[in-house]
Amino acid sequence: MDAKELTTQYLLEANVMQIATIHEAMPKVVSVYCVATEDLSVIYWMSEPRRRHSHDIEIDFRAAGAIAVKLDQPVIGLQFTGYASVVINDKELEDVIKRYNKKHQNIAEGLFERIKAGTNKHLIYKIALETLELFDGVNFVDGDPIAISLE
Repeated sequence: MDAKELTTQYLLEANVMQIATIHEAMPKVVSVYCVATEDLSVIYWMSEPRRRHSHDIEIDFRAAGAIAVKLDQPVIGLQFTGYASVVINDKELEDVIKRYNKKHQNIAEGLFERIKAGTNKHLIYKIALETLELFDGVNFVDGDPIAISLE
């Protein structure tokens, strides 16, 4: 497989990512459950609006993230940057919740209805990817990061 095919596989298999935001010039990183699109354009997660990283996104929508694919040597991982926001489009929200339920054992069952009713403490967030890099010491032994085209 080439680098983009491997990246797609790794991203679709990922369960947890680290998302980084900025607040008053101070970075903050948290781990969240995630799901991604097949075209490598967007990664989604669920969080409470009261969390600092959720609040940070309201102030500065730039964000970065990382996904550890393989933790022992040689490592495999993904790093990315992009623009974060709350998912407000109903069709997109329904699609993401279906992805979430399929991947994470129905953790978001009934979430769409609760979000629409304003009774859920969680919202769905997304990062629209601007850059994506693959670090794969197994398949690309030179160890250099590979920039993945998002087109």
